[in-house]
Amino acid sequence: MKERKKGFLSSDNIDHNSEIFDYIRELHEYLWRFVRAELPRSSGKLDDYIDVGIEQAEYKAFKNK
Repeated sequence: MKERKKGFLSSDNIDHNSEIFDYIRELHEYLWRFVRAELPRSSGKLDDYIDVGIEQAEYKAFKNK
């Protein structure tokens, strides 16, 4: 996952009451659902798990072809 500067989504950079922020939050929740489906014991920062979760899902898909 791409490294982003600290405060990337702070209220100084994006209005937390906006439709765009709601959409980002929704996508974040979907990413966590995906990660936990692949790595059930994951917790903490999503950044620590998303790449591993994707690799595991891709491996399963490739293996099942």
